[in-house]
Amino acid sequence: MTYTEFNQAGKIAQDSFHALYICSAARCGSTLTDMFMGGHSQAASLGEVNFLGKAISLDGKCSCGDNLRACMQWRKVFDVILSTQGIDLIKNPYAFRLWDALAAVVIDHRRQTPAYRTAVTFRKAWLEARNHLPDGLRERFPIPPALLKALRNKMDLYQAISRCWDKSVIVDSSKNFREAVELHRRWPSLVKVLLLTRDGRGVYLSRRSSGRSQSDSVNGWLRYYRRALPLLESHIAPGSLLRIRYEDLASDAEATGRTLCAFVGIPFESGMLDLAQAARHLVVGNNTRFVPGKGIRLDERWRTELCGAELDFFKRNGGDMNCRLGYR
Repeated sequence: MTYTEFNQAGKIAQDSFHALYICSAARCGSTLTDMFMGGHSQAASLGEVNFLGKAISLDGKCSCGDNLRACMQWRKVFDVILSTQGIDLIKNPYAFRLWDALAAVVIDHRRQTPAYRTAVTFRKAWLEARNHLPDGLRERFPIPPALLKALRNKMDLYQAISRCWDKSVIVDSSKNFREAVELHRRWPSLVKVLLLTRDGRGVYLSRRSSGRSQSDSVNGWLRYYRRALPLLESHIAPGSLLRIRYEDLASDAEATGRTLCAFVGIPFESGMLDLAQAARHLVVGNNTRFVPGKGIRLDERWRTELCGAELDFFKRNGGDMNCRLGYR
């Protein structure tokens, strides 16, 4: 029985799970946070699982080191999806519809065609316009059917992972705040949202160090929080939305970990502090997922490396948002 089938009447199964959906701009520590939570014996790290189809199609690696197609933990999940929905993810990776996700670096061009990008852009514009409507009017404009199917599949996927891996907390760092809102509104007792922030100066330096232009290095971070903050604060119940700073996790992991564990209703475990002590099965994320031995380290190079014209550019363009996020 799938999650959708036994949840049609709004009832929660006795072996139900809770999902922690991480929202953050790129390079703000979502992979690190996902791995940190995944070190708990009751939690499963998924990474940016909206790229599951791409990872299977391109024969990508699971963070455990095996190719995703061969990972025994994921194979258990694929078998459940095959038996409940008749979808063979190995043969048809994109048949199991998940929320729209456009890759920027490793791209499956067979999937991410110009037509697909256009369709994603249209659906995003529809959601953006819909989210500016008053609540009563907003609900008269349903989300596109493809995305509604994606939401149901996401919950089926969470449920399959919870059962196959024997976990009660599912950590998803897909980072799409629009999906987070729609998941929470439909399953408010099961889906909690973590809004993760990082000092924009650190994000800016990180992107500049990768060869990005000045405007590109600040605009992605700026657009994300400019759109995400009002939407999450308006549509996520206060008790289901938690704000955490990357800097707090990296400098005092135990205190932040206790806050995160309390948020999702599990006891803190000291083993979470050692990223290398447990195997995880993240689908996509930054390369931190393959080197857990690096541990949890605070990266504030911007304090010594960002200066002069570069720092002035950031302050002019991102300074106001940085203050809004609590950074001075």
